[in-house]
This record gives sequence, C-alpha cells and structure tokens, in this order.
Amino acid sequence: MTTKVPEALRPYLKKRWLWTVSCVAAAVLLFTVAWNVECEKPVDLRELPVRAQEFLSEHYPGEMPALAIRELDDLRITYEVTFRDGTNVKFRRNGQWQKIDSRVRPVPGAVVPPQIKSYAEYTFPGMEITEIEHEGGYYEVELANHVELTFDDKRFALRDYDCLLYTSPSPRDRTRS
Repeated sequence: MTTKVPEALRPYLKKRWLWTVSCVAAAVLLFTVAWNVECEKPVDLRELPVRAQEFLSEHYPGEMPALAIRELDDLRITYEVTFRDGTNVKFRRNGQWQKIDSRVRPVPGAVVPPQIKSYAEYTFPGMEITEIEHEGGYYEVELANHVELTFDDKRFALRDYDCLLYTSPSPRDRTRS
C-alpha cells in the first residue's frame, strides 16, 4: 500500500530531500577532512604514558631522548621518541611499543619475542635485528643485511620474506646518464 503525498506538500518534499543530501555531503566532507588531519606536538618525557616511560628506562637506561612527539594521525594518538643516534621508538596511546627503528645499534633483545630471535639467529647468524614493528596481528623484523621477515603474532610462523638488497649501478649504466 502506497501513500499519496498531497499536492500542497510536494514543493516541501523537494526541499527536504535537498537538505538531507546536503547534510550528508557536509558530514562526509567533515569526516574526510578530520580523517586526514595530522597533528604533531613536541612533549616533555613526563607527558608520555607511564608504560612508555617504564619501557624507555628499562631498555634505554641512562640515555636521554633528543625529542618526544605526540602525534594525531588517522584519528589515532601515538608517541614517537627519537634518540641522539637516530633510534626511533613509536608507542601506542596506552604506552605499548609499536615500532623500534635503529640503524646504529640492534633492537634490545628483551623486546624481540624469543621465537623470532631464535629463528633470526639460526637462519641469519651474526645478523642483528635493526627494526621491529608489531601491528595488526604480525611482527615485521628487518635485519642488518636489509632482509625483512614477517611473522604471525600467534604462532610466530614466517609469513613473508623480503630481501631489500641494494645493487649499485654497473659502469655501463653510469655512462648512459
């Protein structure tokens, strides 16, 4: 059964439809702008979550970070701490580490899950872990030889192996440019 709209109300129906569409469009636009907003603000180390402060004092004792930043990216709050040697440690809002990137020294051994550490030591003897990231159900590890390994965070099974070896251009390629 359909209801007939009286002739007197028909002009208002068009306006109501236009108003609804414009409200939805404005909401989508505002959400898109808010989603893409990135804010970075330097913070004092005491403003970091307690768990992050404890992590830094345990794994980087006696070292003073050069910079601590609070970031709002993709509607998520994260903290990034940078040391003088270029080591970066990224924390989630609750203070749990998310990513450690260190090109000068290895990632602290206590941070790396033992299954991943033993696999890396057995498969790539003498190679240190220089980067580790824990995100979305996996661990991604980069070794000093630029090999990237991706592990499942439940069973620690290897999911991906990526070799990022840099090859220098041959002398013949240099003469072409």
